[in-house]
Amino acid sequence: MKKPFYNLLVLAALLPALMTTACSGGGSNAKPVSPEPASTSTEHAGNKAGAYPLQTDQQLSYWLLSPSTLKASINDVPFYEEWQQRVGVRMQFSEISPSQAKEAFSTMLASGNFPDIIEYNWLNGISGGPEKALSDGYILRLNDLIDQYAPNLQRYLQQHPELDKLIKTDNGDYYVFPFLKEGGMTQQWAGPVLRKDWLTELGLPVPQTIDDWHTVLTAFKSHQGTTAPLAFSSQTHPLQGFLDGAFIGAFGVIRDFYVDDDGHVKYGPLEPGYKQFLTTIRQWYAEGLIDRNFTLADRKAQDAHMTSSTAGATVASGATIDRWEQALTAKIADAAFVFAPYPVLNKGDKPKFGQFAWPYGAEASAAVAATSANPELAVQVLDYAYGEEGYLLFNYGKEGLSYTLQDGKPELTALITNNPDNLSYLEALGIYTHTVNPGPYVGSRELIDNLAVTNEDHNYDVWITDNLQHVLPPVTIAAADSSEYARIINDVNTLVDEITLKIIIGTESIDAYDKLVTQLTQLNINRAIEIQQSAFDRYQQR
Repeated sequence: MKKPFYNLLVLAALLPALMTTACSGGGSNAKPVSPEPASTSTEHAGNKAGAYPLQTDQQLSYWLLSPSTLKASINDVPFYEEWQQRVGVRMQFSEISPSQAKEAFSTMLASGNFPDIIEYNWLNGISGGPEKALSDGYILRLNDLIDQYAPNLQRYLQQHPELDKLIKTDNGDYYVFPFLKEGGMTQQWAGPVLRKDWLTELGLPVPQTIDDWHTVLTAFKSHQGTTAPLAFSSQTHPLQGFLDGAFIGAFGVIRDFYVDDDGHVKYGPLEPGYKQFLTTIRQWYAEGLIDRNFTLADRKAQDAHMTSSTAGATVASGATIDRWEQALTAKIADAAFVFAPYPVLNKGDKPKFGQFAWPYGAEASAAVAATSANPELAVQVLDYAYGEEGYLLFNYGKEGLSYTLQDGKPELTALITNNPDNLSYLEALGIYTHTVNPGPYVGSRELIDNLAVTNEDHNYDVWITDNLQHVLPPVTIAAADSSEYARIINDVNTLVDEITLKIIIGTESIDAYDKLVTQLTQLNINRAIEIQQSAFDRYQQR
């Protein structure tokens, strides 16, 4: 029986700050051991660190982006009520709409009126990154607080030193309680996909190379009559379909910084491969092989394309693909999708780039405000998620309600798998667990892998690439460089996106690329590369 899969890509699309994180990053495929209880004798206000519920009448204020849930408010979500009962602390939640997050965050920083806990993208969502947030006095350095009041997180990081390196600054400062992923499909969940039934009807194999894709898309248009053979969603960015390395990666570049085989930081739009990419995609667009409105297509438009057979290929998450397939088979019995590898230029080459998130998900990690009157309490509350009980609560919910233990392993109950109110897996999980939302906890690989629809057509291994060797890890820009870097990169991003789109849709000739390179040099892109190289070199020395 087909089972819904973790729709993190869709959820990530609701978080504008996530765009600047490593959506196409690298990480370990090794499966870490789930958190174990930690013990310590450290006490604060009569509370033993690691012992819950805490004995206090103090409350905490908590700022976060509104989670994906059917409930109107966090206060109506059973998970958040259970979390507060477990830790013994009441929390006053301030929910911010994802579409208003950036503006609301900036307003909060300017006001100086901070809650105790702020859940946000502190790596890339603030100018200057975490080092500047610390030096400007927005948030607390957590090293001493973790030593004294966070035995669960401390133990987990000791067990996984590769993660410890990711979540601190070059100076060794911890600044958040992180969103961590255990590997597998918690890190890799999206890639190219096509209509398998159309390939079969046309006698075509799953495409491997850029030329293969051109052949397939041309056949989809001429023989299947599709108006948009290749369609993309642009919910978070007009170039969203290419940002993770799909198609552009075949030319050895991405639209961002990356690391070459010699450890040198490069900026994709400056490299010859970027012009080759633009030349190819411009041709495909002119031939009608790409959705004419791909820069404006939201999730609803993309759903319509893929479930009405007006499009036959895209880049999407496994969960989204399964949803489309179920909708299609209700109308066309033999309709099916098949995963395809990220395209390459030459058959047999291994793709360099593709969607693969770093195990540190910076997009929803929790910092403690420097103005908090209860930083110790805030740290103890956040630490709960990284212990054994917290791990189960955040991923599986409440024992006996949303899961039971079978031979020591959690199994979801019918409340989730066959909900009496006809809620889907994801809808039920969004109410009773934290699984469908990023946040300060460790996402369970076993849970997500078991929820995935996997078969010979939905084989996630097909999407494996070499991006671990090429995509920048979550580096931190030095505070002294942050203002200069932000000024350069803001202008650079605006220019690159504008000219890239104009070349693709044909309002500028391909010759505009050479002018783009000149303009990027004038905007001091080489200085930005130097700053990123320094950040990468410091990261290597952590």
